Amino acid sequence: MASFDTVVFDIDGTLLDSNYHHALAWSRAFEQVLDRHVPVAAIHRRIGMGGDRLVAAVAGDDVEEQHGDAVRERWEKQYDQVIDETQLFEQARELLAAVGRAGLKVVLASSSIPKHAERPLELLRARERSDDWTTGEDADESKPDPELLDEALAKVGGGRAVMVGDAVWDVEAANAQGIPTIGLLCGGYGRQELLDAGAVAVYADPADLLAHLDEALGTAGNR
Repeated sequence: MASFDTVVFDIDGTLLDSNYHHALAWSRAFEQVLDRHVPVAAIHRRIGMGGDRLVAAVAGDDVEEQHGDAVRERWEKQYDQVIDETQLFEQARELLAAVGRAGLKVVLASSSIPKHAERPLELLRARERSDDWTTGEDADESKPDPELLDEALAKVGGGRAVMVGDAVWDVEAANAQGIPTIGLLCGGYGRQELLDAGAVAVYADPADLLAHLDEALGTAGNR
């Protein structure tokens, strides 16, 4: 662990069980704006990238140009209706506490709009269990651009960091800055997907990572 001073945690899909809520909200938004169904599976493979990129990635540049803002507005309203159903994954808070006890800084790198970040930050007891956090307002560019990670590290004065995330977009953003990523499967991405993207180790969920924390950080430190 001594080779790192900071652990950067993604929130949605990593600590908070929310990826499928987001996918359903986007699906409803596309249907309301475009009057056609966009497969939820296609949307899910893009969850974790910024909403400013997701519309084009899922439905094409023409849809983004003509309807992107409208789709995002509908998605926000749809997610507002289900956000209270989202819950932390088992032992998410305990994982943050364990990292802090190990003498490492804990920073939460959320790209959510501020009002959507409020619930997970409250559930995680972020003021007690982390050193700081970001929201989507802290960066002009969204994942897989690494700007949000840069801002997260700047908030805590982090030097050498390891990323914990659930999506290939987390891994790509971290790779761009030479930061190793520990992947979690609880967001719905596959083990091989995360490894192929460059994750140095993959665990099932926060509880599994907590049980193997020394091993995971040791593996990351050797990369």
